[in-house]
Amino acid sequence: MATAARRFSLPVLLSFLIVFLFILTGCEKAAPPDDMADARKAAGARRYGEAEKLLERYLRLNPEGEERWEAWQRLLQITLDVRGDDKAGMELLEAMYLEFGMDGDKAREVLVRLGGLLETARRWDRAADAWRKLIEVPDLPGDENARAHRRLARIHTSRREFGIAEDVLHQCLQLKATDARRAECLYDLADVQMSMEHFARGADLARQILVMPGAERDLKALAGFMLGDALEQQGKTAEALAAFESVRETYPNELVVETRIRQLRKGR
Repeated sequence: MATAARRFSLPVLLSFLIVFLFILTGCEKAAPPDDMADARKAAGARRYGEAEKLLERYLRLNPEGEERWEAWQRLLQITLDVRGDDKAGMELLEAMYLEFGMDGDKAREVLVRLGGLLETARRWDRAADAWRKLIEVPDLPGDENARAHRRLARIHTSRREFGIAEDVLHQCLQLKATDARRAECLYDLADVQMSMEHFARGADLARQILVMPGAERDLKALAGFMLGDALEQQGKTAEALAAFESVRETYPNELVVETRIRQLRKGR
């Protein structure tokens, strides 16, 4: 009787073992895929379409995932650098800002790229909005803040919104930025004055740049040329000629300077 029991129990035990192994195998197959690891491998092998799908699935299925920033970055790189789709890149960056807008460092990175793309696409309203958002990022370093102010002011200047551009640049001059960056804001402010035909004010600001110790050499050359232009517009030929001659060797386009000098000498 005991022998029969043993003979009966062995097949039963084997069947239980088979079922158990089947369950284990099924569990392994049901394990969630590592989309990020697979996406990295696919991108490394230049299978960008596959990588794109994996990254999109990761973002869709892992709303609290720890690797979301990397996933967005990789997806953006494929969109811009591989596909060359700036429009889709802008949409991705806007979605990234919605997710990471409260993270200062990430928000800065997103907005700088977004603002640049929007300017290239000549979408001025949206670009201006991106620079305004960047300016409002807490603890934004002074030099970055100054650059954002300049980009915003240039948009308003290009649209002949000179009063708004002036306000933005005056704000720029109040920032705790390096002298080099503040000199750039001052130059842009002088350029706004010239655009409004306020030549005396433009000349005054250009002179301020020329005596700023922290202003870069190239900017001083531009300021010297602007000073000559402003003085010429005021009919101050001798002073204008001296200003142009002072930047003859430093201005980026020597031919332009020589032309202005020759014209002034002919008119004397």
